[in-house]
Amino acid sequence: MRTDSWSLPKIPDRNLGVQARSGGPGNIKTLGDAYEFAVDVSDFSPEDIIVTTSNNHIEVRAEKLAADGTVMNTFAHKCQLPEDVDPTSVTSALREDGSLTIRARRHPHTEHVQQTFRTEIKI
Repeated sequence: MRTDSWSLPKIPDRNLGVQARSGGPGNIKTLGDAYEFAVDVSDFSPEDIIVTTSNNHIEVRAEKLAADGTVMNTFAHKCQLPEDVDPTSVTSALREDGSLTIRARRHPHTEHVQQTFRTEIKI
């Protein structure tokens, strides 16, 4: 099995007056006919996490609110997937240890056709 990896860009934290962290550098791995990467969202509940895809970009955002509605903690991670990703195949799975795995299938090699998709998944 061939495994390739790409570096993910780190997005800057915004000064929100709350604890904020980004996903930091990571790797997108090629596993057979799919790409996969994982982020640590262990500080958040599933209902705090949103995964958004748009074209070949994936964004993971999480926001923890206090009982009074103020923001206590935020998380953001963005990455651009390689060109041969099928944007309709993006899935996510949250493990008990707080690791969120994002997976997307690769298109079979065909003539390149630009497609635009946007999907939002509420976990």
